Amino acid sequence: MRDSRQRLLGLGVAVLAMAATVALAPAQSGKAKTPAPAAAPKAAAGPQNSCSTCLERRPILDPMRFAKGYEPEVKPSYEAAQKYPDLLDRIHCFCECKESPRERHKTLLTCFTNEHAAGCGICQREALLAAQLKDRGASDDDIELTVESLHKTDNHPPTFGRGL
Repeated sequence: MRDSRQRLLGLGVAVLAMAATVALAPAQSGKAKTPAPAAAPKAAAGPQNSCSTCLERRPILDPMRFAKGYEPEVKPSYEAAQKYPDLLDRIHCFCECKESPRERHKTLLTCFTNEHAAGCGICQREALLAAQLKDRGASDDDIELTVESLHKTDNHPPTFGRGL
């Protein structure tokens, strides 16, 4: 028992001595280490959409991808997302993809970063309505309220504001 204590104590002293040597080495060498330069901020991985203020930053799929073989509203809805990303990023998608544990969308704009909107009439109608109102000169706030008033279900809380 006494031998094992002595070995353990010896091992502890050796570890402390090594730690002290490593800690004091730069000071004893006379050479001060210069701090490493700060790393440049990394750019976001992958391509992004044109909206720098949007919560959803992934690129919108090319509308031409939906020119053939899809319902007639699909391509124009992706064009609306491409034309007005900031507006669609303000709007809640009432197909409930944000609340879905599988989808986890941020805003209506998220629906157009993949093929989700190509198969969802709610996403398409919201985007087309928003674009039509915007083309007629409506304010973003009025558009957001109009889309919500037409698409919100009975027990859904108000969603006015980006990402709500």
